[in-house]
Amino acid sequence: MDIGWDMATYMGVRAMKELEMVSHNLANASTTGFKRELLNNWEVTAPRTLGPGPPEAAQYVDVRSRDFSQGPIHETDSETDLAIQGKGFFKVQTPQGFRYTRNGSFALNPDFQLVTKEGNLVMGKNGPISMDSRNKYFGFDLEGGIHMDQNLADEILVVDFPNPQDLRTEGHTYFAPGPQTGEETEAKDFKIVQGSIEESNVDLVAESINLVDIHRRYESYIKILETFTAHDRKVVEQIGQQA
Repeated sequence: MDIGWDMATYMGVRAMKELEMVSHNLANASTTGFKRELLNNWEVTAPRTLGPGPPEAAQYVDVRSRDFSQGPIHETDSETDLAIQGKGFFKVQTPQGFRYTRNGSFALNPDFQLVTKEGNLVMGKNGPISMDSRNKYFGFDLEGGIHMDQNLADEILVVDFPNPQDLRTEGHTYFAPGPQTGEETEAKDFKIVQGSIEESNVDLVAESINLVDIHRRYESYIKILETFTAHDRKVVEQIGQQA
């Protein structure tokens, strides 16, 4: 197809956005619970095929989305590390309000409450999770049940949303609800794996190959724009000489 100024500029800007996004993914390839970002191209105006007048040109917009597919489960043997196998998010109480994460690298604070590495409280169905048992033994079953002193004390809260793509990122692994996220509900069809964490779902090799391809495309569109600029400059110079 013919590439004009507008198309070459758009493709160059898009390639620059892709470079930024893929670089961000690669930088978080070892971040626990990280979900890689994608750049989608959506058609927002359909071509008009009926009625009088010329057809309306389709218009496109770049939209970022998040790949929430399962990351690899890595065994740590730490009794406070938890991984979600399936859909859903841990619910965490932060100074900014409730946030949601797939990063289950947890610990116990001095009050024997389950907390994130930042010290934020991890929520159970009965509120913040307390692990203060008499015999100091606790365990999590596959459904998220918390067993202490041979009793079921609470269940870790795993929630999901009707439209998780509207979740807004905060930091590397926290999410906050957006206006179109929908009300949280208890997640279904998940398993809790104790003594493990979910790694980033970034495929390091595939993303590195993607980065090289995007960089080449970006350079090619820059060269096209430089050619257009040189051609326009030559035309202006010729007009000036004729005048």
